Amino acid sequence: MSMIAMSIPPFPTFIRGGEYTFNKGERHFSRVFTVFDLLYVKKGTLFMQEGDERFVVKEGQYVILVPGERHEGYADCTEQTDYFWLHFVIPGNEYQMVEDKELDWSFVYRKEPTFTEVGYYQFHIPQWGEVKRREIVEQQLETLLTTRDGDAHVPDDYLKQQIQFSEFIVQLQKEAFSIPSATEKVCESAMKYIQKNYKEPVNMSVLKEELNFHPDYLTRCMQKTIGISPMQYLTHYRMHHAKKLLAETEYKVSAISRDVGIDDVTYFSKLFKKMEGTTPMEYRRLVHRK
Repeated sequence: MSMIAMSIPPFPTFIRGGEYTFNKGERHFSRVFTVFDLLYVKKGTLFMQEGDERFVVKEGQYVILVPGERHEGYADCTEQTDYFWLHFVIPGNEYQMVEDKELDWSFVYRKEPTFTEVGYYQFHIPQWGEVKRREIVEQQLETLLTTRDGDAHVPDDYLKQQIQFSEFIVQLQKEAFSIPSATEKVCESAMKYIQKNYKEPVNMSVLKEELNFHPDYLTRCMQKTIGISPMQYLTHYRMHHAKKLLAETEYKVSAISRDVGIDDVTYFSKLFKKMEGTTPMEYRRLVHRK
C-alpha cells in the first residue's frame, strides 16, 4: 500500500467537508478530481477504485484519493454506509507517493528549528488505513465539520477549521505509528467514561473522582487531542443520541431529554437548537421528510 509523503510546513489546506450516506445498492460516482478527497467510513463499507487500484474501506477505515486520478465506486454498497468526506490540497502540490514502510518519529523529523529558521518534517500518511483510536478521530472530524455549520461565514471559524484540520493530519500520522501519547490515553479514558455514563449526572467533579485527574489537566488533554473540553464532548455525545432517538422513535421530546441525561426539557431544547440550528421537533420533521 502506498503512502503520501509531504514536507511540513506548510500543512495541507482544508477546503470543505461533510457527511454522506449511501443506501444499499448505491455506489460512489465516477470523476477526476483536482484536489485530495479523504473518505472515512463510520458504518458499512465503501468499494472504491482509483486508476487500477481498488480499496475496500470498512468501518473505522479511510482512503485518501489523490488529484488527477479517476476514482469511482467499483461495487454497490451491500448495506447502508455512512462516511465523512474531506477535500483538501497540499500547497504547491508538493507530495510524493512512496512505498509503505514501518514508521517512527525518526522518519518524520528532518530539520531542527533555530532561533531564526523554521524546522521541517516529512510526514508519511498511508493512503489507506485503519484507525486504532476511533473515538478520537471521529470526534476530531465532528468538531471540524461543525465549526462552520450553517450559513454564517465567520472568518475566525474558517481559521479554526484550518487548525483543527492540521491536528487531524497529525493524528493520522500518529495512527501510522500506533503509539498513543499520555495525553491521548487520558482523553480516551474520559471519553469512554462519558460514553458509558452520559445518561447520568456528569460534571468535572465526577470526572475528577472517577478518573483521578485534576479537572484542568483533563480539560487540557481533551482540548489538545480532540479540540473540545470534557463538558463540550458530553454535550456533543448527548445530542448525537438525541438525534438518533428523534429520527428512529416517536418518543416525546421530554422523554428523549431525560433519556440523554438532561432533566430540564426547556434547557435541552435550547441546547439542541444551539448545536443543530433547529428545534428537536423541526429536526424530526426534516429527517422524516427525507
